[in-house]
Amino acid sequence: MSGRHIRHSWDAPELPAAPRRTGLFSRRAVRIPVIIVGVLSLCGLATVVVRGVSADADGCGSAGIKLTVAADPAIAPALTEIGNRWSATNPLVGEDCVRVEVVAKPSYQLANSLGTWAGGNIDVADKPAPTPQDSELPVVWVPDSTYWLGRVRGVDRDLFEADAPSVAASPVVLAVPETVARQLGDKVKGGIDAPLLKQMLFAKPSALKLGVVEPRRDTAGMVGAMMLSDAVVAQEKDLPNLVGVYRAIGGPVPDVEALWKAYAAGLTAAPVSEQSVIAYNAKAKAPMAAVTLAEAPTLDFPFAVRSRQPRPLATAAAMFSQAVRGGEYKSVFAENGLRTPDGQVSTGFPTGHGVTSAGVFVQPLADMNKVRSAMTVWVAAKTPSRVIALVDATSSMGRTMTGGGNTAVRMNVLRSAAENGLRLFTDDSELGLWAFAGKGHVPLVPLGELTRSQRAKLLTAVRQAAPQPTDVSPLYQSVIAGYRELLKGYDPARSNTLVVFTDGRDGSGMQLRTVQKELEKLADVTKPIRVVLLGLGPDVKLADLQSVADTTGGVAFQVTDPAQMETIFLRALLA
Repeated sequence: MSGRHIRHSWDAPELPAAPRRTGLFSRRAVRIPVIIVGVLSLCGLATVVVRGVSADADGCGSAGIKLTVAADPAIAPALTEIGNRWSATNPLVGEDCVRVEVVAKPSYQLANSLGTWAGGNIDVADKPAPTPQDSELPVVWVPDSTYWLGRVRGVDRDLFEADAPSVAASPVVLAVPETVARQLGDKVKGGIDAPLLKQMLFAKPSALKLGVVEPRRDTAGMVGAMMLSDAVVAQEKDLPNLVGVYRAIGGPVPDVEALWKAYAAGLTAAPVSEQSVIAYNAKAKAPMAAVTLAEAPTLDFPFAVRSRQPRPLATAAAMFSQAVRGGEYKSVFAENGLRTPDGQVSTGFPTGHGVTSAGVFVQPLADMNKVRSAMTVWVAAKTPSRVIALVDATSSMGRTMTGGGNTAVRMNVLRSAAENGLRLFTDDSELGLWAFAGKGHVPLVPLGELTRSQRAKLLTAVRQAAPQPTDVSPLYQSVIAGYRELLKGYDPARSNTLVVFTDGRDGSGMQLRTVQKELEKLADVTKPIRVVLLGLGPDVKLADLQSVADTTGGVAFQVTDPAQMETIFLRALLA
């Protein structure tokens, strides 16, 4: 919205009263104002006529109420046409007409701006947007999905009014070239569900080469990431397989336009909205086929009004919302490749290449817990890390731990988890290994990029790690040293984390409150570093570990069953 102030009738200043005339000129003083009033009345009438013609010419004069609407590009053309037609009917709030101004804005871009405006951050795989002025934000936002409202409400739950009704719908489908659709044939006639997707992913050779728009900035991309999770993960031990699948996707690409270009490079399938397929096919020489994704969430285009708007603007927004959701403009949405909020089609809806006029079941992407789970694994799989692993090397690590019917030496449990955990990190991650016992810590492998040589050094160091002949555990001072090291070379392009493995408590004499205060002093909000602690065996005081973790926004876990170590280690990395 423009920052220019528009004067409305309700905020016009009061005019001062005219001074009262007396004395010799009193009679004349009465007659002259009468003449002036008469002339001004004629001028006023002329002004009203001119304003009326101007308002009729463009639907509303410049002194009316400007209702700003930011809409996802998928729905912006439809809302622009509807806004123009509705404004031309001269809708009024009191005595002021309403003029709708629609601006096309990718959902992730406005979410980014709203996050910084609310004092937080929404990860859209991009830098935080500059903080906008209140006047630069729209009154109404129509993103492509409730998914975006959920993410914004995670920063400020009261930023938008609670009721945000859907104005249109578009199912997420799998876009494939027509040749691939013919090869798939009857196999996908009833749609692709999670079991079939898994079968197609792991077929030899694979039936599909998948692509995706970055899920942190694209709703259909997030739906695809969640469907892959459903297909691959039956229990927590399957999470490494999901990491592998996400990495095999390649990319991801930044937007749908880049996605279409990727098909020329060998891509054969990607989750997109039905509307995107329709829009692409309208101008493409080689059209794409839309294959149904069974039980996939749907784009639902919520009409969200920012909270605490002046009453005239809130009233205008409510009036426009009612008009948009009425039956008069169904064909406008249909002609732009969009369905009604209940999944039906209207006159003008394009069909063909897998797009049919049959109704679809609408289910908005509103389960934010499931979104967060998929996004966490996605970010871990696709984003480089910068990690120092800090390992307890006191003599107690040579003891056995028993749980769940399983018994193993603690150091052996750690070795196995560390070896398997190495494959979870991308090649452009940085990893270092320290051990602590006795008087302090020792860097076994300095922090460095995960080249083949660095991986070999880490594996050798892990396999050669052995408990030292001391039970003095300098846990807290080693945590502080590791935190300082990560802070010193902080890399904003990587997730910076200190991962600590220990089987006991600090034995150096440093108090818990001391390490907390030191970490608080070192903390820099512009350089977030998490401390993640894994306690092995029954001697761990989990509450103390959690207190250290909480100071840095990290997490702490206790492992009592050796068989659970790998799963909990992965959970710790993904937390």
